[in-house]
Amino acid sequence: MTVLLSALPKSDSSTSTLYDTVRDIESRPETDDDRLRIMRHAYDEGIPPALRSLECDSIPIDRREDLFLATHLVVVHRPDALLVDRLICLHGAIVATNNARPYHHHRVHGVLVASRRFSAANELRSKFGISVSELPALELAGGTGPRRLILSEDGVTDVPWPNQEGWQIVAVVHPHCAPSQRAMSKVMDGSTWSWMLPMLTLLVPAGSAWEEGEMRKWNAHHPTHPMAAEVPGRTPKGVATNETPVFHLLQNGRVVDTLRGMPEDGEALKAWRSRVVEEPMERRRSP
Repeated sequence: MTVLLSALPKSDSSTSTLYDTVRDIESRPETDDDRLRIMRHAYDEGIPPALRSLECDSIPIDRREDLFLATHLVVVHRPDALLVDRLICLHGAIVATNNARPYHHHRVHGVLVASRRFSAANELRSKFGISVSELPALELAGGTGPRRLILSEDGVTDVPWPNQEGWQIVAVVHPHCAPSQRAMSKVMDGSTWSWMLPMLTLLVPAGSAWEEGEMRKWNAHHPTHPMAAEVPGRTPKGVATNETPVFHLLQNGRVVDTLRGMPEDGEALKAWRSRVVEEPMERRRSP
């Protein structure tokens, strides 16, 4: 399952074509990283100075819709703070001219959820009567180290990433992704994969919906391997979360191999077992 925050409407043909440009780039066959880099470059080249300085009221009214759609299309792939602020700025300018429609509010709300600005998302929900559930209280930590969101009886907490020394496997999964469900069923229920459980961390990628209910349901049935949620920009370097299921093999906090999906025979994971379990055991036995 490729993780996108939402489908987007087409840009009005009477406006500029920045949205069309980045949308066309999105459909290219390049790797994800290359495609996103090209999209971001085209977007940065196409926005006016007023958007860079967050002075959206000075942007011509007939450009705001196209800029909103283009900004949203870029930010859904990588919700960094600068892009989120630009989307909020454009939304405010569109609202100020009474041109806002429900999809504007819903898209901004989804981006606020994905970027973990829960308080701002709740304020937007109340102000515009968005038909979504209220989000829990959440205070994000500062700093730059890897972090994740965990669920407890008290709510949601932003905590440091588990100890990164040695070997670790990060499984990027989603509660509503059928391939994720099949992969995790194999890992959790079959003795074939039990070797990875002591080093396994489950991570749900950020998205426009907060999947707390499904995560809690999983966690109740698998208390030794609960699902945690991504904090965008705060995963270990190299851990990609744009599709599910994906398994990342880390050594001392660095990604050394990645497996997308889970082949029926699981040969790739068997090779990992040899690498992280059998080889170290052989070295320990050697005189």
